[in-house]
Amino acid sequence: MSMVDAPFVIGLSRLHRYDALLSSAGLARWLSSRVDEGLHWFDHAPIDGGGEFTDLLGRAIGLDADLARNMRLVVRLGVIPALQDSSGMGTKHYDTSPEGLERSLTGVLKALGVERIDTLLLMRPDPLMDVAATGRALDAFIADGRVKRVGVANFLPAQWRHLQSAMQTPLACQQLPLSVAHNTVLFDGLWQSLQQDGMTGLACSPLWGGRIFENQLGQMLGDLARRHNVSPAGVALAWLTTLPGRPVPVVGTLREKRLRTLASDAGLTLSRPEWFALLEAARAFRVP
Repeated sequence: MSMVDAPFVIGLSRLHRYDALLSSAGLARWLSSRVDEGLHWFDHAPIDGGGEFTDLLGRAIGLDADLARNMRLVVRLGVIPALQDSSGMGTKHYDTSPEGLERSLTGVLKALGVERIDTLLLMRPDPLMDVAATGRALDAFIADGRVKRVGVANFLPAQWRHLQSAMQTPLACQQLPLSVAHNTVLFDGLWQSLQQDGMTGLACSPLWGGRIFENQLGQMLGDLARRHNVSPAGVALAWLTTLPGRPVPVVGTLREKRLRTLASDAGLTLSRPEWFALLEAARAFRVP
């Protein structure tokens, strides 16, 4: 069973593109509407918007007590942008040390005005990670109630298994780029490794920034959309959710109408010939 009880997760990294969402009241109204529609899972990283989005999100949550109770937040930590590097070096770097994660988690909880986040993701594999120390810290975050579950992003199987070996609680998920156009992980064993280890896949960039609607692939998506009376984007997400293990798309659009359409289109399952026709259109060659 997926850890996400919604058709997809809404990524908040593009808040700056929507003027109506740059005020606390406007964002609170928008969030409340999404939650009422059953779209209550959101993905956020404190580095988005130069750190300003976290404060904005916290002010919006503070205007509506129901949001803090009903929203489910996936928060990505472990990357320090150059502008937030306090060492004097001005270097973008990773910090998955217990002290660094404690500092980041405490800061994001305070800024959001909440006592717990649903899912904490380590954004990148850190070559300097002391897995024993980091594993203990992650277990402690779950034990003290500040985090419900922990996952990773952009890890290889050996990397997440190395971390898992140092933890008492199971890693719940991995966020990774996955779409009909970016499908390598389905053939190199990574997706199968996630399934083997019981981890939910969170598929970021599921529409590949809109580029999947171009050329032969775009035509095929349109043809299947008309066949099933859904949107081309709905077909693209169905291509993902037809997979064993049912990856959860993390969509980047914040347009209300488009989100409602994607929610309405959810539930479509493609036939094998339809699924492979889209794969063929994306790769421009047939399977062997």
